[in-house]
Amino acid sequence: MARERLCSLADLPEGAVQVFEVSDFRLAAARSGTAVFVVEDRCSHDDGEFGAGMVACADGAIEIQCPRHGGRFDMASGAATQMPAIAPIEVFAAHVEGETVFVDLPEY
Repeated sequence: MARERLCSLADLPEGAVQVFEVSDFRLAAARSGTAVFVVEDRCSHDDGEFGAGMVACADGAIEIQCPRHGGRFDMASGAATQMPAIAPIEVFAAHVEGETVFVDLPEY
């Protein structure tokens, strides 16, 4: 794994999805408080992008919703939580160091 700089913590407003391209990966990121969650920017249902999607926080969980058909995913585990999505999405570990967010990406 390679740890790469994703963004500044200030670049992730609470409850919004931000999309980043880092080392040939297209990533969707969101935060809840100081916890940051990063997933692949691709819905497993039909390859839609999450950039215009919504984030919902409830009971300590954060979910991202695809704007195309409404599929939802747990951003911590990648598990599909609402139809029509049934397959999980890839999750990447995020780390906040000071005011900077880093993400662990696989090395190919």
